[in-house]
Amino acid sequence: MTRQKFALPVLAGAFALALSSGAQAFPDKPVTIIVPFGAGGGTDITTRTLAGPMAKALGGTIVVKNTAGAGGTIGAAETARAKPDGYTVGMMPVGPMTTQPHLRKLPYDPASFDYVCQAYSAPSVLVVRKDSKFNSLKDIVDYGKANPGKLNFGIQAVGAVTHIGGLGIEETSGIKFQYIPFKGSAPTFKAMLDGTVDMFVAHISFLTKNADQVKSVAVLMNERVSTAKDLATAKEQGFDLHVPIWGGLVAPKGIPAVARSKLEKACEAGMNSEGFTKRMAQLRMPVTYLGGNAYEAFVKDNFVGNEKLLRKAGLIKK
Repeated sequence: MTRQKFALPVLAGAFALALSSGAQAFPDKPVTIIVPFGAGGGTDITTRTLAGPMAKALGGTIVVKNTAGAGGTIGAAETARAKPDGYTVGMMPVGPMTTQPHLRKLPYDPASFDYVCQAYSAPSVLVVRKDSKFNSLKDIVDYGKANPGKLNFGIQAVGAVTHIGGLGIEETSGIKFQYIPFKGSAPTFKAMLDGTVDMFVAHISFLTKNADQVKSVAVLMNERVSTAKDLATAKEQGFDLHVPIWGGLVAPKGIPAVARSKLEKACEAGMNSEGFTKRMAQLRMPVTYLGGNAYEAFVKDNFVGNEKLLRKAGLIKK
């Protein structure tokens, strides 16, 4: 009996030691980053640009997986329910994190995650086709007033940041759009090229990447962007709009502290790498890093602020 009592704590100690050793060895297999939109959009571009230098800093392999649909909430839900071991993280943007949970019943909210880092905070841009007759936000507003109900606006989902940008234009100008939802920037772009929609709000990197086919009519920021000083803001044109597109890495709640720390440090190192900063400069995107704790506070503050915005827009009925 004495030997049995002695053996139990020894076994428990050995099990705890094994768990600790496993966490210290993180990562010993590939880490998957879930992108909640299709390939080719701003979130996807940023994630794939970061994945290489972050994997190098982590000392492992990173695989990017696109899980599009429902305004990014399918990918966010997949991230939230993944095994909390650090091997699945999500690059979650503003919409799935701070607007969609107010608009529908979802299996997650901001408290469902551990926060790794903010990976980007990019200017949003209202884009039209290169051959569009619209060359400014004023052109669009004038047309919208003269032709009610004739402007089609592409969005990724009701309540997505792309929709918030449109609502902001409506509120400051008095015009109304017909909103058409798509599963990401790439299909929205295709719809604009074929004439299904007249415009949509995009990540500035999307504008840069497709500059031969699209043009900006307004950057939806208070001031001109340091990396894109040639682009006029909405505010300069008389419309006070500030709609940044941000996102960062989160993991299912409860990942090991060692894994979280290593991911956070690898994110910071990756974002400071020459390859990442050079590519962001090419895309005219500022590099904006926040550590896990600061990013968590930022997301939760935006969650509260966006609830007020959505309620004011009449999108929250309860």
